[in-house]
Amino acid sequence: MTATTRMLSRFTAYATATAIIMMAAASQAQELVKFNGVTAQGGATAQMFPIYMAQEMGYYKEEGLDVTLNYSKGSSDAARQLAAGNVDWGIFSSAATMQTVQRGFPLKAIMQVYYPDTFDIVVPANSDIKSMADMKGKTIGLSDLAGGEVPMTRASIVETGLKEDEDVKLVVAGEGDPTTIRSFETDRIQAYAGAKRDLLLIPAQGIETRSITPAAIAAFPGDALSVRAETYDSDPELLVKFVRATLKGRQWGMDNPDKAFELLKTKYAAASLGDNPVAPQFWSLVQTYYTAPESVKVHGTMLPEAWKVYMDYLQLGEGEQKALAGPVDLSTILTDDIVLKASEATAQN
Repeated sequence: MTATTRMLSRFTAYATATAIIMMAAASQAQELVKFNGVTAQGGATAQMFPIYMAQEMGYYKEEGLDVTLNYSKGSSDAARQLAAGNVDWGIFSSAATMQTVQRGFPLKAIMQVYYPDTFDIVVPANSDIKSMADMKGKTIGLSDLAGGEVPMTRASIVETGLKEDEDVKLVVAGEGDPTTIRSFETDRIQAYAGAKRDLLLIPAQGIETRSITPAAIAAFPGDALSVRAETYDSDPELLVKFVRATLKGRQWGMDNPDKAFELLKTKYAAASLGDNPVAPQFWSLVQTYYTAPESVKVHGTMLPEAWKVYMDYLQLGEGEQKALAGPVDLSTILTDDIVLKASEATAQN
């Protein structure tokens, strides 16, 4: 064999090996299952850190998944997108989950994402208002009349024995921004209800606050991961893979808060955290969302009693104030099966 022949032979072998490797890589990429979801958040935020960390650490790829997170105009919008089949999964409020089911779109809530509710009602720290009972004849500001804070605000009004419009008015007053501050300063509002992340901005602008949310309302459950019932029935193993990777992302972020925060600020949620004056406080707050109460033995399992209490409150009030026309069967909505299987598999690895 001549030197030229040997060189050609080696080149051919190298090219063949390279082609095989490239084909294998392409095949592996093609085998990833697309699994698209939506969150109630309007953009990239630290609240979705388990998804981002699972992407960063390659946990979804390890499960053979290509996961995309989309954003929405809030819980109601996110629930509509899931019900319409535009996405495969969604993370939104427990209220939106129950409302969607009552409208005839079967959903399964397969994982509790946030344990505490992420909304609160606050007043200026120096206000004479000590509780919701003192809000008679007053006005509460909201981020939006269809915002996620509305159900808990209305429940707080009812819990105190007051009536919306007659005793307490609700108006739009910004998102913890200068509009909210002006509304307080001009006495247009005497309290503000909103996402806890937005409430962090109010003290940063010179108005210290304190919560007046009734204890029973503060115990409402936070957002959950939901899928269509048909997805739950047809491909539970796919859901186990997704939940397992997401739980691993959550655990990595909780175990490495400084590294996770840096990734969020510089890569995954730079627009909302990069120059945010309360970014560190917000990150600390987010970690409390993902801290389960002591009664929870396996992270991600549901809080059926809290859902039941919330459901009962959502049926109170009159007209549009009544968020649920009647009860829904929570036993057909809430399930721990997926989380338990995902956690069991993780423990065995």
